[in-house]
Parts: sequence; structure tokens; C-alpha cells
Amino acid sequence: MDKLYRSIAAKIIQRCHGSIKITKHGKIIEVYDVNRHIWSKGLAGLIIKEECKNADLKEWEFAHVRTYVIQQLLK
Repeated sequence: MDKLYRSIAAKIIQRCHGSIKITKHGKIIEVYDVNRHIWSKGLAGLIIKEECKNADLKEWEFAHVRTYVIQQLLK
């Protein structure tokens, strides 16, 4: 499952072209969605939810994917 979460997190970062503003503590502030062509403060959760549903993950697994997105961005 770890590998799956990492691949979905990579898809999310790729979808946003890395345009995700994040605090040094790991909180997502703003994200740019290329599909909608907008910057948004609340869109990060929606993008994560959409990509997780495309991968047929359960709702309780969305939080795991979010942590991998944050980990990859902080590196």
C-alpha cells in the first residue's frame, strides 16, 4: 500500500506541476490546479480526493496520501 500511496502523491504533484505552496511545518496553503486554471486555498483536499477516487481508494486512505504529498514537497 505504501507504494500505491507514493504513486498517487506523485500524480497529485504532477497534476499541479509542483505549484503547491506549503508551510515549513507541512500545512498546504494554496494549490494551483491546471485542469481548472485557478489558485485556491481549499482546492488541495478536492484534488487529493479526486485522484484517490480515480485510484479506487477508500475515504480513510486519503489522509495517508496527503502525508506522502507533504513529505515529497518538504524534501
